[in-house]
Amino acid sequence: MAARTAERRALIYGDSNTYGTDPAQGHGGGRYPPDSRWPDILAAALAGIWDIGTDARPGRCIPGLEFEWEDFSAAVARRGKMDLFAVMLGTNDYLSAPRPDPERVGEKMDRFLSRARDLLGPDTGVLVIAPPHLDFGADRFYGKYSTVSGELSRVMARCAGRMGAAFLDAGALPLAPDGIHLLPEGHRILAGRAEAYFRARDRI
Repeated sequence: MAARTAERRALIYGDSNTYGTDPAQGHGGGRYPPDSRWPDILAAALAGIWDIGTDARPGRCIPGLEFEWEDFSAAVARRGKMDLFAVMLGTNDYLSAPRPDPERVGEKMDRFLSRARDLLGPDTGVLVIAPPHLDFGADRFYGKYSTVSGELSRVMARCAGRMGAAFLDAGALPLAPDGIHLLPEGHRILAGRAEAYFRARDRI
């Protein structure tokens, strides 16, 4: 009998849409159960093939400030040696700007990945996941922050290309009424897209 191949290790680093925030449970409070959170669905689907770790925090931005970098460094240290680092950030950076600026978010991701490479090491692959499209409809103020045009995703794709990273677009997914957070169906769809990427990667 052939020896069993050891599980590969990955870390998914994200914000509230990776944490699994359920906005219906009130401000800053609730979280979907594991079977409705995309990283946990992915981990279950790939059990025995990939060991998927998750470090997610509501409100997290792309690391740039020193305390953010320390948070990221601690997450990498806890995870230890890994085969793949996946990051899905940018939503909070985009929404915190006084005006919509996808290019600013991409530049911040460029700087983060350039620095992260030194910490992750040359043997760790990197996957950039463009966050789900924001959809605020015709809201008088927030409507201008909608990303349904896909421009933020295209900026993230160019960033991944510059950094030699793989790219996955979360894209248009079912959102809660707040226009930001995924519904459970959105989590399931995103998990399926991520699973397809992981399985294709294994065939290369």
